[in-house]
Amino acid sequence: MTKFVLCHHAERADRSAGKESERYPGITIKGEEQAREKTKMLAKMICGLPGGSVIVLGGCSKAIRTKSTLMVFTDELRRTLGSEKDIIFSKPFDSSLNTLKEISMRIGYIGNGEARAIIDFPLPMEQFISLRGQKESAVARRMVDGLNGQVGFFRRFFPRSPMVLVNNVHAPETDALISFLQKRNNDTLANIVNFM
Repeated sequence: MTKFVLCHHAERADRSAGKESERYPGITIKGEEQAREKTKMLAKMICGLPGGSVIVLGGCSKAIRTKSTLMVFTDELRRTLGSEKDIIFSKPFDSSLNTLKEISMRIGYIGNGEARAIIDFPLPMEQFISLRGQKESAVARRMVDGLNGQVGFFRRFFPRSPMVLVNNVHAPETDALISFLQKRNNDTLANIVNFM
């Protein structure tokens, strides 16, 4: 089972009167607070997942604000869930294959396979930014291709684990994807959670 969580990036600093966050470039202080609120929903969802689940915080566009929003999520999850015995974390924002291999080995040994793993793995997805002049259906197909590629990549390391892929995307692309899937009555839509 694979679920996708789509989150919009936090309030961007370059188009807002708000002050930019000192710790998270590209987003405002208000945006940082909004991302922390979204993290509460994410933490609740994670706590409800079965043992052996893998949560990857990673899909983002090349825009720094999407990566910074993911950084807020991971920092807040470490703060709120870090003391839980059945949750293991990867090294912070280490996008090396060794990190994935290490977590895949550890997840089966901790708590008789009841541990859940949270992995910080920033993975820039070019498919998360629409190309100039693209129609909604082309934007959506491009996102679907990106999400399928993401699943294929992480499944190499976690072939049997329930997996949740948390992606930080832009609003127009998310809207195009959801509209596209709704029009086609696609069952993939049931596996998408949209934390605006």
